[in-house]
Formats: sequence, structure tokens, C-alpha cells
Amino acid sequence: MKPDMSAKKLLEVYNLRTSFFTFSGEVQAVRNISFSLDHGEIVGIVGESGSGKSVALLSVIRLLHDPGRIVGGEVLFEGENVLGMSNSKLRRLRNNQIGMVFQEPMTSLNPTLRVGTQIVERIRTFNKGFNLRQAREQAERVLEMVRLPEARSHLDSYPYELSGGMRQRVMFAIAIACNPKLLIADEPTTALDVTIQSQILKLIRSLRHETNTSIILITHDLGVVAETCERVIVMYGGMIMEEGLVDEIFYETAHQYTIGLKRSIPDVNNVGGDRLFSISGSPPSLIDTPMGCPFCARCEKAMKVCLDHCPPYFQLSSTHRSMCWLLDPELPGNLPKVSAK
Repeated sequence: MKPDMSAKKLLEVYNLRTSFFTFSGEVQAVRNISFSLDHGEIVGIVGESGSGKSVALLSVIRLLHDPGRIVGGEVLFEGENVLGMSNSKLRRLRNNQIGMVFQEPMTSLNPTLRVGTQIVERIRTFNKGFNLRQAREQAERVLEMVRLPEARSHLDSYPYELSGGMRQRVMFAIAIACNPKLLIADEPTTALDVTIQSQILKLIRSLRHETNTSIILITHDLGVVAETCERVIVMYGGMIMEEGLVDEIFYETAHQYTIGLKRSIPDVNNVGGDRLFSISGSPPSLIDTPMGCPFCARCEKAMKVCLDHCPPYFQLSSTHRSMCWLLDPELPGNLPKVSAK
């Protein structure tokens, strides 16, 4: 399904395909995904590790390295073709329009440079007319914007002198230093304790309200999505299984994989010590991709048609779609089931 290509969209992705060409064969990490993003919207992309979430967004901003390669599709940012941009224009896009917060702040920040130096470098790349004093003042302002305590004193700190949550805030500061229109946050709460996680999620929401920045939040945690996002994209096996508003995903769940993710969320009321639910089996090989639904081998309700034919998207509302044969109104109810492996 091609997303609505209207002028109101900030980002439009159509049939994006990304592969890694290895000695073992072609790893089809992203397979024909299409989605769009409005101005000022927060969208969550959720799924297990290896589902293609991070690769999809690295493809969107063309940050892939060999052996990864975009093999098909279209990416439009404010109507302009990103995949056809020259290297100089692409650098301007990343510097001026798109900010990225990577998974591991300790490996993303330069351990030999002070925090202020790294933010100033980003600011002066964007604002050529800024002198060092002006850039340092702006660096202090963005650290205050991300709620880093004692922002001025931390300009002279090295990354190893900061806690995990503080380093994550510095990453956000670098990402928003040039007022981007799009902020991509890849697992920004991983390895943080629950208190710091809550603070980071609150920061993401406040950034959207204060700057009207559109945000794509990549996570494996549906709880994070429920607390932060307006719309959810569920990925598995390099494909989008389901997409909808948060309420639709949680209360009108239409794909068996999404149901499995929901059941995996720990229940705070579970005082009996019941074991935490997990989806049985393993994700499919992306070298030898299945002919049918990628979730078929792990699905408790799989049918023979699921093995042989990949389902289309069934539109459940103007904002909700799901790729599951169980939603086909023309499918006979007595089709044989296939036991999940």
C-alpha cells in the first residue's frame, strides 16, 4: 500500500528494500516497507531485535555502510527524493533537517572530547557565522533544553564523567542543536533504570511540544510506545506487520505477532509468580526468506495459505492496517491450520 503522498507529509517512504550482501548470501533486512510521517507527529517503530527497525531508518537517512545497500524503493523528505541526493546535499540534510540519537551514547560520543566541544562542533557545522563564544552559549541552551542539571559546568565534562542518563541527554542535545524537523531516536531508553527511562520519555514528549519536531522512536518495548507515541508501526522479518494509532494497536489488535508482543509485557498485578509469556520459536532467516507470512512458523493460528502466500494489507480503518490472512473476509473458515513450529 502506497502511503498518502500529500504535501502535508514530512517523510514518505514507499516500498523501501535494503539488503546486506554477505558471503552467505543476500540478507533481505528490509522488505518493501511503506509509511509516512506528519509534521509534529511521534511515531513508534516496534519489534524484536533483528526485525529491521534500525536498518530501515538508517536506510531512510542513507547511513548504511557496506555490505548494506538500498536495492529499491523511494524516500521523500518534504517531497524531495533522498535516495537521489548528492553527497553534499545529503550532508546538509543530516546537518540541518534530521537529528539522530543512536543506541549507545558511550560509543556514539567521542570519549576524548569534552561534551561542550562536541555540541559546539555540531552547531558551527550548521551555523557558519557563529563564533566560538556564540556556539558555546547555544550549546549551554540546548543542554538546558534537554534538562541536564548544571548545564554550564557539564560543558567541560568528558562523557565518561557522566551517568548513562546524562550521556543520553547529551546525545539529544547534539541531535536538536540545529533545530531539526525530524528526530530519530534508536532505543533511547535501553540499559537505563526505570526512573531515568521515564525522564527520557518525558524529555521526548516535551521536545515535540516545544520545537514541533517530528519524532520516530525505535524500540522493542510496547510500554514505551504506549507512554510516548501517537502512532505505531510493528515490524517483523523486515516487513511491517501492523500499523495504527496507539489505541488501535493496543485495544483493536489485528495481528498475531502484535498480540504476542502485548502478552510479553510484564503484568504488575501478577502476584502469583506466573512465568512471563514469550513467543515460541525464532525469527525467520532473512537469507532464505519464507514464501508466505514471515510470522507463520511461530503463529498459533497459522493456516496452509499462510505458508504459501504472503498476505496483503487489510485496511481496518483510515489509520489501521494489518498483514494477516485471518482478516480476509473472503477466506473460508474451514481452511486447515498449520501447527506453529
